[in-house]
Amino acid sequence: PPRPSPHTHAFDIFRPPPPEGAPAMAAKCYPTVSDEYLAAVAKAKRKLRGFIAEKNCAPLMLRLAWHSAGTFDVATKTGGPFGTMKCPAELAHGANAGLDIAVRLLEPIKEQFPILSYADFYQLAGVVAVEVTGGPEVPFHPGRQRTSPSLLQKAVFLMLPKALTTSGRCFPLRWV
Repeated sequence: PPRPSPHTHAFDIFRPPPPEGAPAMAAKCYPTVSDEYLAAVAKAKRKLRGFIAEKNCAPLMLRLAWHSAGTFDVATKTGGPFGTMKCPAELAHGANAGLDIAVRLLEPIKEQFPILSYADFYQLAGVVAVEVTGGPEVPFHPGRQRTSPSLLQKAVFLMLPKALTTSGRCFPLRWV
């Protein structure tokens, strides 16, 4: 049987294997971005690599990416990194204390790449942080957008008591 990729996403672990004799699962499908966008990603990655190494801020950048992506819910396939960490309401959440520093540090670099979404930029900073500290090269698939939530996402949130919402979620102001 084929070996799982070392970069398997958390939700892939829960996906059942195909039945015996069934065709293999389709490959993951990532958003398509323009060549201009890919070139901006490559340039931003180089800038981030130098900046993160110089400022010695890899842990902070990794934490920013982690908290941004930490809203993903495996069961509902909602949440995830949408670049909302730049929103004051998201930064004000107790679990995100101190991440305003990362956002402020990254803003001058982000301004050089207006084509990149904040969602992609913050995740790219996390990828670079892993690599700068001697970790493995992490595959990066751009195409995240800061979009409005689906009706399902809104409905799921409205049904949850506030005590059950997870750290890092600032739903009432998330989609302003």
